[in-house]
Amino acid sequence: MRYRVGPPVEGEDFFGREEEIAAIWPALDGNNLLLLAPRRVGKTSLMKRLVHLAPQNGYKALYLTVEGAADEADFVQRFFSGMAKHPDISPTLGDRAAGSRLGRLLKRVKKVGVPGLSLELTDEEKEHWPETLGALLGRLDTSWLLAVDELPLFILKLLREDPDGERAASFLHNLRQLRQNLPQVRWLIAGSIGLDTVTARHNLTDAINDLHLTTLGPFSNPIADTFLRELAKSHSLNLDDQVRSHILDRLEWLLPYYIQLIFSKLLDIAPADGNRAIRIEDVDGLFEHLLEPVNKSYFDYWRQRLREELGTPDDGHAIALLNAACQDPAGASRSTLQGALGQHIPDPGQRDERLRYLLDVLTNDGYLVEENQRHRFRFPLLREYWKRRIAS
Repeated sequence: MRYRVGPPVEGEDFFGREEEIAAIWPALDGNNLLLLAPRRVGKTSLMKRLVHLAPQNGYKALYLTVEGAADEADFVQRFFSGMAKHPDISPTLGDRAAGSRLGRLLKRVKKVGVPGLSLELTDEEKEHWPETLGALLGRLDTSWLLAVDELPLFILKLLREDPDGERAASFLHNLRQLRQNLPQVRWLIAGSIGLDTVTARHNLTDAINDLHLTTLGPFSNPIADTFLRELAKSHSLNLDDQVRSHILDRLEWLLPYYIQLIFSKLLDIAPADGNRAIRIEDVDGLFEHLLEPVNKSYFDYWRQRLREELGTPDDGHAIALLNAACQDPAGASRSTLQGALGQHIPDPGQRDERLRYLLDVLTNDGYLVEENQRHRFRFPLLREYWKRRIAS
């Protein structure tokens, strides 16, 4: 088993998630899904695994990411390119579509090198992109699973280009209509930012109210321990029971990304002799090293994503709440958080409303957890980073 820090894991490197996968297949029976989870929990890896397993569960499937899509036409183009090179697409699709809008479009799909295919839409096709995409998806035979990653980032792009929100609203409502008109297609939508948060912020929740919500959490302690043992075995690293337990205790929030990050750093410091044993003090030294400025890239995106997801001024409000919560491992009381937000929002009613909204976002996105009527950091390593590098 290889360790992978950052890229999605596939094939033999994919580990765990059997229970989550088993629950998703029946959920797809009659539903389109919105997969919600914090970053670094492995959403993309899970989506690609589901696409790999789809034929065993009665689906043909396609994974595609719309991160970086330039506009609605580029969004549609990605579907055409993915379908045109898909090994399981019906070989008769073009024949059955002959003479139709779809048939004419398929004839224009051309090879352009990596990623392989391109389609240039006419101005009319761009303007009427729902009909163009519907022409393709409506011709799919049997049952299909479309795993669409990073849709929230595309919606945020539309909102930046049209702050009034009309363009994003039109896109989301048209996509909702497509989902309702295509019973043979199941959608699994996810992203590094929650689509529920983006739509709530812009009063567009009704455009995704047909999606069934499903969540993905951290590894359980037994699965995380087995994961560490398998990684250690694959790389001839000696991690005894006490050391593995100490690693998991220090992490607390057992996200696959950070487990693999810690493991990769342990490999770097492992003795070169045949034993290659890691000690508890090695683990503690490594955790301290991760908090040094040279390693800030492992944590900076937690701050950066607040700007992307919440925008101004709520990103500043969220940072103020996190600055207050990081001061104590046990977190901060609600009254302390109200005081931190009061410096930015003096009106009590507006402050309470915004506090409820921001705590929901910060909890759902994995920053905070509520315990004993206090809100504390869910991830101790992130709390220490935040206290040293942002709140100080």
